[in-house]
Amino acid sequence: MVSRHAPGAVLAVTLAMVVPLPAAAAQDPPGAQPYRQVCEFCHGAAGRGDIAPALVPFGFDAEYVLAVVREGYGQMPPISRRELDDDAVRQVAAYLEVLTSPQAQPAPPSEEVEAEAEESAAEAAEAVEAVETSEYDGPRTPEGQPDLNGIWQALNAASWDIRAHNAQDGVPAGLGVVEGGEIPYQPWAAAQQRENYANRLTADPLRQCFLPGVPRVTYLPFPFRILQTPDHVVITYEFAHVVRIIYTDGSPHPLPNDFWMGDSRGHWDGDTLVVDTTHFNGRTWFDAAGNFHSGQLHVVERYTPVTPYHLDYEVTIEDPEVFTRPWTMRMPLYRRMEAGLQLLDYDCVDFILQALETPEGGVR
Repeated sequence: MVSRHAPGAVLAVTLAMVVPLPAAAAQDPPGAQPYRQVCEFCHGAAGRGDIAPALVPFGFDAEYVLAVVREGYGQMPPISRRELDDDAVRQVAAYLEVLTSPQAQPAPPSEEVEAEAEESAAEAAEAVEAVETSEYDGPRTPEGQPDLNGIWQALNAASWDIRAHNAQDGVPAGLGVVEGGEIPYQPWAAAQQRENYANRLTADPLRQCFLPGVPRVTYLPFPFRILQTPDHVVITYEFAHVVRIIYTDGSPHPLPNDFWMGDSRGHWDGDTLVVDTTHFNGRTWFDAAGNFHSGQLHVVERYTPVTPYHLDYEVTIEDPEVFTRPWTMRMPLYRRMEAGLQLLDYDCVDFILQALETPEGGVR
């Protein structure tokens, strides 16, 4: 895969887990067997991509690949370094070069296969459109707004990295929640993000038990409760007893004051709760991978009930000091349905977090 956390284009011939597979055929190159055992699960059959980037066409020499595997750049799991010795890495590189040859290119799909793929894609698009354009009309408050009261939770890996990433020890893989896949950093900010990532075990403000900020607090791996009143929406989060008050009485943002969680003002756009948050202190991150912002951050969140059991959560990020343009994250928030469910007590103690850390940045 190509890691975005190391300078330049870095190839990591890697796998998050070892999968026993049948032995390679006698005519296969020596690198076919280690590729199938260690790399194919993520990078797909014949190196053409699956849950990780494609490795074909292959443009790196064996010694470069060996250096990358041994250094462990980016999101590469350490298990690949244990399972591939130096000779095996060189064999895998040679195997990928063979796969790049014209003789190894797959035949184009048949018309029948293409038709089936197009039909499946059309069905998936119709299903998404049906949800997004649904006329869901759920319970309402006495004031006539959608009733969002209840306990909700994001179920994804965005708290570790909002962009798509592979698994590491203690860190689950994630498909990413950034629309378009990339964050439009200014050049200096992209370099700062890489430095943040390299120092994430000590530099992440959350590991020092500072408040997580907005929107990170929403997709931490903990539930939160929404409480509605005529003039406020109050969100209480399980993590570190965070409480967020969103004023919906039409009052403006106060004179500039800097807050860890910013100042939030909300209004209803039809059945969507729109929350405008400014006045950040610029000291929080978006995730544990070092994606960051400045004190000029402006966040607009949209909470839209789509079914009785989930909200569509969309958040637009604007920070002209750090980014070249506004960008958006989107994810579902799920209603927790367990009987008697309540938020539990979570006291954040920084030395406990440090004791739970693994050298690779995950948790024990």
